Amino acid sequence: MKDQDGRLVIVDFYADWCGPCKMLSPILERITSDTTYSNGKEVDLVTINADEEPGLTEKFQVRGLPTVIAFRDGKPIEHFVGAAPANVVQEWIKKLSA
Repeated sequence: MKDQDGRLVIVDFYADWCGPCKMLSPILERITSDTTYSNGKEVDLVTINADEEPGLTEKFQVRGLPTVIAFRDGKPIEHFVGAAPANVVQEWIKKLSA
């Protein structure tokens, strides 16, 4: 999870069978593609199917889905577990982008 230029990288661990994941994924896609939610800075979104990548799931200690981890300079800086409303995700990304 190494970013190229110090920008924020959001990693979404999900599973196809996970209802809350299906609610959260489109929110993350919309917010990370619109720089107005990230203080004008680009944010990268990486999605990882937890069922297909058990090694990454274990490495990052994912215990529940969805799990969203923010990375900067290749290191995890903050995370949350579970679906969250769009306004909460927006504020979280805005705070991390500051």
